Amino acid sequence: MDRLFRGIFLCIFFVVVQHDGLGRQYTFLERDLIFREGRYMFDIGNYAGCIGKMADCKRSFDVWDGRIEEVDYLLVASEFHLGDRDVSGDLHQYLRAYRGSVYSNEVYFMLGMEYCRVGDYGRAVEWFARVELDGLSAVKQEDYAYRLGRSYVETGDYSEAGRLFHLLRLHSVRYHDAAIYHLGCLSYLDKDYSAALSYFNELLDKPDFLLDVKYYLVQIHFAEGRYYQTVTDGLSLLGERHDDERNVSVGRVVGLSYFEEGDYGGAVEYLREYVDSGGDVDVRDRYILGLSYFYEGQYGAVVGTFGDGDPGDDELGQHIYFLLGRSYLMLEEFNKALVSFGAASRMDYDMGVREAAMYNYAMLLHRNSGSVFGESVTVLERFINMYPRSVYVGDASDALVDVYMTTKDYGTALASIGRLREPGVVILEAKQRLLYYLGTQNFVNGAYGEAVSNFTEAVSVGHYASDARRDATYWRGEAYYRLGEYDRAEEDFRTVVGFGHSAGVNGRFAVYGLAYCDFHRRRYDMAAHGFRRYAALGADDRTVADACVRLGDCYFFARRFDDAIAAYERSVALLPASGAYAVFRSGYVLGLKKDYGGKIARMDGLIADYPGSPYVPDALYEKGRAYVLLGDMENAVMVYRFLLDRYPDSGNARRAALQIGLLYFNDGQLDRAVAAYKDVVARYPGSEESRTAVQDLKSVYFEQNDLAGYSDYVRSLGGAVTFGATEQDSLTYLAAERLFTLGEPQKARTAMLSYLGQYPDGAFSDGAHYYLGRMYFDERDFGAAEREFERLVGGVGGRFTEESLVYLSRIYYDDKRYAQALPVYERLRSVAENRANRELGALGVVRTAGHLKEYDTVIAAADVLLEAGDGGAAVLQEARCYRAEAYIATGDSLAAEGDLLALSGDVRTVFGARGRYMLAQYYFDGGRIEDARGVIMEYVRDGTPHVYWLARSIILLAEIYVRDGETLVARQYLESLSGSYKGEDDDIQALIRERLNSFKQ
Repeated sequence: MDRLFRGIFLCIFFVVVQHDGLGRQYTFLERDLIFREGRYMFDIGNYAGCIGKMADCKRSFDVWDGRIEEVDYLLVASEFHLGDRDVSGDLHQYLRAYRGSVYSNEVYFMLGMEYCRVGDYGRAVEWFARVELDGLSAVKQEDYAYRLGRSYVETGDYSEAGRLFHLLRLHSVRYHDAAIYHLGCLSYLDKDYSAALSYFNELLDKPDFLLDVKYYLVQIHFAEGRYYQTVTDGLSLLGERHDDERNVSVGRVVGLSYFEEGDYGGAVEYLREYVDSGGDVDVRDRYILGLSYFYEGQYGAVVGTFGDGDPGDDELGQHIYFLLGRSYLMLEEFNKALVSFGAASRMDYDMGVREAAMYNYAMLLHRNSGSVFGESVTVLERFINMYPRSVYVGDASDALVDVYMTTKDYGTALASIGRLREPGVVILEAKQRLLYYLGTQNFVNGAYGEAVSNFTEAVSVGHYASDARRDATYWRGEAYYRLGEYDRAEEDFRTVVGFGHSAGVNGRFAVYGLAYCDFHRRRYDMAAHGFRRYAALGADDRTVADACVRLGDCYFFARRFDDAIAAYERSVALLPASGAYAVFRSGYVLGLKKDYGGKIARMDGLIADYPGSPYVPDALYEKGRAYVLLGDMENAVMVYRFLLDRYPDSGNARRAALQIGLLYFNDGQLDRAVAAYKDVVARYPGSEESRTAVQDLKSVYFEQNDLAGYSDYVRSLGGAVTFGATEQDSLTYLAAERLFTLGEPQKARTAMLSYLGQYPDGAFSDGAHYYLGRMYFDERDFGAAEREFERLVGGVGGRFTEESLVYLSRIYYDDKRYAQALPVYERLRSVAENRANRELGALGVVRTAGHLKEYDTVIAAADVLLEAGDGGAAVLQEARCYRAEAYIATGDSLAAEGDLLALSGDVRTVFGARGRYMLAQYYFDGGRIEDARGVIMEYVRDGTPHVYWLARSIILLAEIYVRDGETLVARQYLESLSGSYKGEDDDIQALIRERLNSFKQ
């Protein structure tokens, strides 16, 4: 033997020496030995060892070695068999590296197995479909069939799953029992309980499947109505499966079976445990638990079972509402019972339940509602009409006879009239008036579309209440006008004008409305005719003054400048307090006539007479322009600088700053021009004006022959000013902006962030930050939105400053950070060029100052709004309401009473309704008890859609009775209000309870 080894060694040595390659030949023999050892380890299942050997091969094999493909296969296959991690990525990498590999079929199989293992059954099916079954071993074919069957089950292809499990049942030993189990489960899912029982019975002697089979047998007993057997087997199974997650499901069917057997205590015991388990409880099961509680007399538990959730608008929801109503009734919580019965009575899924619910609802209303908020007449009438042969109809009829109610609920009254089969003339007249009143109510609350419907119906009733029909036509025209439907508005206004003198004041206002319709459609000649006609007819200085302003605008567009000035001047003469716009326009027109001195005088008059007007910055700018055109550069610069100092945030200030530089340049004062242009850049970095200033500076430096100085200055700015957008900068931003306008906020946000990452100081960075703020705001990420908007309002006069102030003020206000909101609103009021935003700023100042109890600020800001008088009715009422509160707080009783009287005249609006209550409270606090009582009683007679403030007034009335020693009357009012008031999420019920409790002390 030693001789043999010696011979081999000599041969090897000879060969190695002859080829002068000892190291290389030895390495080849070693690699081959390692590869064979690794392959052997794989074949015997030593996958960890195989991985080690194959890793050694990978380090030593050349890339062109023909065995590298097999090495990589053995590596990934070993990793798969070890199952330590998800190897799907490695398997995919292998397929990409070795397209058409001899091992592809094995890899397809492994991918299917791997995706099945990690629960991605759709992809498992996809990869199993690529496998050539004949290319697998018999063992793998069984694995393939079982795992593919499981994947089909999970993806919902029960037919293919059943086919594979049938094959395994017939041909596989390893998967025989599992196949039977899955066939049983599939039959159960298909509700073929007979077949399921047959399969599951085959497994009763199989310990591995016994508990699962018992679970399914209990479910099948329940599904087929064998409730006693369900309880028996279910309780036995619960005793065996203490820690099984399906105990909850078993407990559920046991509880439901107890209910079906009439054992409500047992139902409660098991269903309560099921409901309390924290899982997703079916609402029907919750209803059965609630019903079981009810039959056991546990009414509070019934209510607790459903909590505050919405039972839903379906048959089951109707039954739940009815059950809750019965429970609340037993608990003597009549108001809640009323709500529940009312909800059930409005559903028509189960007519028997609806009848019983409506009866209970009507009787509760009759017994517990107050005269102000009651609706028992309507409900009782409806019940009797719907169920004339009901066993409850006698009681309902008796209750209806006993009810007396006066209501301002126009909708309910109209519905009641609509139920009358043959209404007479008096009823039809009332119907026409009610429709008109309902329309005016919707109109004053801004519901113009609904108002149009109400007025249209009032007109279509016929010729019963002619005044209501005529007035409905006029107000329908007003509603159409508010909606921007000028053609329809014109048609109604012309109809009213056609009524002649009988139309009264509305006839004059119809002329006014016609003129405005023409004005908005740019038919200025016709509009001018209408405004002239109204100015001759109108008796109201405010509207006549407004008509003169619009007449001046019409003349302006027709370039009839002298006529325009005369119209503007007449407007100011009629209503000086609101003449700021007219003065400004007349001055502007004087400028067009080249009467620059006259223009300057008008602008000075505006500034002096209307110092708080939003037109002051415009007037200053135009005054400066007039001086420019007069060649008076010194005064022009002085005016522009005054504008810059007083209104630095306004667009006019930015333009004025730029004009100063241009004036100095044109006058040859180059050093001053440089200083002025640099001031623009310093004041308004990032603005269009700053970019223009830098460009203009180039001309100045050129004139000074100091281009090096210009270059130094530009470099000193760094990123403070972007001189122009590169094409890539522009395209990147515009693409992001387009995503925003297309309504794809997620993509837009990603694109905006990407833009800012590339161009943090780009030409469009402000726009990117603004749109990001908008998107964060829409997503209710107010913290992120706040940061973006604060960045944009931190400077002066940016392009997006105004809208950023709008959003930022809302964020602060909604978050009750009034001290932060107030200066933002004040700035918005001063810088906004959009009229609606100026109004928002002014109203925001009123609101926030009111919350901060800065009453002088409230009064001053409200004065500006009310004196201008050009806000919407709701805005003016809100401003007056806050001002009244401020007057009360500061002790100005006379001014407070004046505001409250003006405010409370129209209780159809929320602030009018609030003002009526405040007036009564004001009289009460001042010891004018009878005045307070009179206001409240009138309020009760008038009614209002804003019932919270009427309820507060009734509580105040109860306090008046207590003060007079009539506690019993006070209690009756409060208890009646408590039973009938339907408002939620407010303090009315708490206030009632507080006062009722005080009677017990």
